[in-house]
Amino acid sequence: MVGLADIGSFTDAGNRYGDLNQDYVLVQKAFSKDELCDKEGVQQCYVATVLDGHGMLGELIAEKAGHALVDDTCTRAKKNGCNLLMQPQDKLKGALASAFEKAHQASLAVYDDPPSCISYPIDGTNKARYTLYRPNGLPVYRPDSSYNRVCGDRLLECGTTCTMAVVQGDRLCIANVGDSAAALVGLVDGDVEARFLTTDHNGRNDEEAQRITRDYGRMARISEDRGYLSVFAGIWAGLELSVTRALGHKHLEAYGVLCEPTVRSVTLQPEDTCLIIASDGVWDVMDAREAANRVMDVISGGGTAEEAARQLVRDTVMLAECSPDGDADNTSAIVIVFE
Repeated sequence: MVGLADIGSFTDAGNRYGDLNQDYVLVQKAFSKDELCDKEGVQQCYVATVLDGHGMLGELIAEKAGHALVDDTCTRAKKNGCNLLMQPQDKLKGALASAFEKAHQASLAVYDDPPSCISYPIDGTNKARYTLYRPNGLPVYRPDSSYNRVCGDRLLECGTTCTMAVVQGDRLCIANVGDSAAALVGLVDGDVEARFLTTDHNGRNDEEAQRITRDYGRMARISEDRGYLSVFAGIWAGLELSVTRALGHKHLEAYGVLCEPTVRSVTLQPEDTCLIIASDGVWDVMDAREAANRVMDVISGGGTAEEAARQLVRDTVMLAECSPDGDADNTSAIVIVFE
C-alpha cells in the first residue's frame, strides 16, 4: 500500500515586495502518538496547505485562514471515525467546503481591528508609510505626504489563495481556491510525469468566467487582456483581482469572489512518488514537469522532502531574478514523498 514517507516545506520572499512575504505554509498531523496507540488500525492523517496572501494585510489573512483551516480539518478527521478520506465524495466535499468557510470567516477578523499605521512596499526596495482613514465609512490606507506622488490611497480589501492536501494511508484529497496549485508526480517506465490535481480559479477558466458573467455581470466583468475580475459598479468600482475564488475577501464576495473550494480525491498508485503544492511564484516560472524533475533530482539523490522543497523554491527564485524583468514573487512549496 502506498503511503506518506516524508514531508517538508520552504518559503522565500523573492524580491518583488522587498522582505514582505505574504505566502504562508503549514503542515500538521491530526493524531498524536497517544491517540494512534489508543485507536487500533488508525492511520495518521496529514494536512498540508499553501496560502498566498494578496493586498494590504494579505499576510495576516493567510496566516489566520491557514491555521483555522488546518485545525478544523484535523478536528473533522478525529470526529469521523478517524477515516476522513473514506467518506463518500459528496460528504467529503461538503466537509471540506465547510472547513474552507470556517477559515474564511476566521480570516475576516483582520478587518475588525486593522493596524492604524503600516509600511507597505512600493517596489522591491522602498516602502511607504500608510495611515488608516475611514472616509464615508470605508477603510482606506493613505500614504504619508512624502509618498503621495508615487502611490495613492489603498482600500482595505485583502485575501488569500489556498491549496490544501490531506493524506491518510493511500488516499489523497486536494481542495483549493485561487491559483496556488498541486501536482502529483509519478515515475512511469523510468520517466518523470506530473499532472495538476487543482483547478485555477481565474477569468481564463471558462466555467469561472461564465459564472461571473452570468451571476454578477451587472457589477463585474472578466478583463479580456489578463483574465482578471474587474469591478465596474458600486463603491468598489475600479478594483481588480487576479482570482475568482479566495479566502478573506470581505467586500468582493458581493462581486463573485467565492470561498468554496474545488475538491478532488485520488487513490495513490505504486507509481506515484510525490506531491508538490506550491504558490504561483513557482507555477508562473516553471510548468509541472520541470518542477517535478527538480524535486525528483533531490529525492532520487537521497535528499529529504524539505531539501527538495528548498531546492525547488530557490531554483524558482533564481530563474525569476535572472529573467528580463528580474522580478521574483513570494515563492513557497510543500513536498510530500510517498513510499
